[in-house]
Amino acid sequence: MEEKAVWSGSSSQLINFGVYFVSFLIFAAAAAALLLLWPKLEPLGPVALGAAFAVALAPLAYAFYRWLDVRCLRYEITSERIRVSSGILSKRTNALELYRVKDYTLEAPFLYRLFRLGNIRLQTSDRSNPEMLLRAIPGARKLADEIRLHVEKRRDLKRVREVDFDEANDADLN
Repeated sequence: MEEKAVWSGSSSQLINFGVYFVSFLIFAAAAAALLLLWPKLEPLGPVALGAAFAVALAPLAYAFYRWLDVRCLRYEITSERIRVSSGILSKRTNALELYRVKDYTLEAPFLYRLFRLGNIRLQTSDRSNPEMLLRAIPGARKLADEIRLHVEKRRDLKRVREVDFDEANDADLN
């Protein structure tokens, strides 16, 4: 069976809403302080003015970094696995075989629901990645159902079944 692309996308920038808001407030306060302190900074020369501008622009630089970080986050779901690629300069790709997914939880915080977004939290049997979170995904409910369908297909194809052992039940068997 050939691996087919099911869905590909990234998180919404809405996850950075708080960062953008706070960065804008800090920038506005720093710009106002710069305007108020301009007469005192101007006689100090270009070094003092450059430092003041750098301090004022730092919140915008941080907001840009966060935007770029989410922009570079990429989810790819195929009929066999889930790949998560992240990183701005250096890329890191984490892959999870679908048959290892044990359970999923759909989370829809209030702000996300307003924009029809949701989080998909996957519980897995993968030791290196016991939980995978797909954040701020558009159409999360439909995608979670699609993932579930392909998980079942992969399990049937590989003849894999998930068995959970409970420590309390194990003690009763001895």
